[in-house]
Amino acid sequence: MWEMLKYLLASYPKFVTTDKLIEVILHDSDSGDPAKNVRDIIYRLRKMFLSRGLRQEYILFENGSYAWNTNAECFIDFVEFNRFLREARDPDKSDEERISSYNEAITLYQGDFMGEKKSHTERWASYYESYYRRLFLLSVASLSNLYEHLLDYENVILLHNRALLIEPYEESLYAKLIQILIKNGEYALAKREYQKMEKLFLREFDAPPSQTIQDLYDEAVKAGFRQPTALSKIKEQFDKSAEHDGPIYCASDTFSHIYKYGKRVDERKNFPVYLCKLTLLHDREIDLSKAKLEHAMKTMLRILLSNLRRGDIVCRYSPNQFLLMLTPVNVITLRQGIQRINSLFEHEPVSNEIQLETEVVPIKDVEE
Repeated sequence: MWEMLKYLLASYPKFVTTDKLIEVILHDSDSGDPAKNVRDIIYRLRKMFLSRGLRQEYILFENGSYAWNTNAECFIDFVEFNRFLREARDPDKSDEERISSYNEAITLYQGDFMGEKKSHTERWASYYESYYRRLFLLSVASLSNLYEHLLDYENVILLHNRALLIEPYEESLYAKLIQILIKNGEYALAKREYQKMEKLFLREFDAPPSQTIQDLYDEAVKAGFRQPTALSKIKEQFDKSAEHDGPIYCASDTFSHIYKYGKRVDERKNFPVYLCKLTLLHDREIDLSKAKLEHAMKTMLRILLSNLRRGDIVCRYSPNQFLLMLTPVNVITLRQGIQRINSLFEHEPVSNEIQLETEVVPIKDVEE
């Protein structure tokens, strides 16, 4: 029954003939009437949904074929995965939009298709598993290229570390990670990643990484020490990364370093810098679902990146909080900016269930 359900989901949105279901699901069955066996299994599935209070028609029947109802209220992760990939590959979208869509798709991928190891009777699943694994690796490569184009090596490194948690034996992920670490001047970390990979491969496969990746690592390290980058080239790379308008969005660790710098600038130049915390709170007693909170946070991020001043800093500090470093002309413009953010969020549909709480303090201590 479960295998039948998984196969119908995997075939979404197509109809599957009874003969195909017999061939794939009941190929080793001794039943004298396999078509009746298929009908019985479908009946049990429908009955299971009803027993759980699900009154929708989840499995449709038409001209001797079955299909999962495309209008049924449900979440199918690989359907969403494909949708995000289509958005990410749209050439009309901005780099920021494509990066967001690739990240959404990559987050959905969890490795084993249907979330479990396959039994010997589920040979059909190996095609889907290979297909989505390939899409996942291509998505990681494409997102990595986008980050690299923006000279955002920190996110390239984070991306490949995330990907290796799911695909720990994929050499191409290690190769790219080692390349970027060396390109970023982090030679000790590159060496550590290679040694970690070598230890894993020796333990699991009793063999070292391929000669290709060994040569790549050795040559890249030598080149890094032999050909130091000219200062003019470094400046050119930094200038390109600083060209974009609007605020800067970064990880919390990076925000911490920028905060330290901002505090010192404030102290030396008497240039006002403010730390702001935005918290999204549910305005009802019941807990807010993770999906709704994530949608609200993305809405808030869109508002912040579209409306803050160039040079302001934004980071996501927790599941429901953003931290901002703001450099307004004076206190009046600071208040106006915060009020504008509040007003824009109040006009979003998500604000019906969520309240925005705002706190602002100057970086310079009051007694100073």
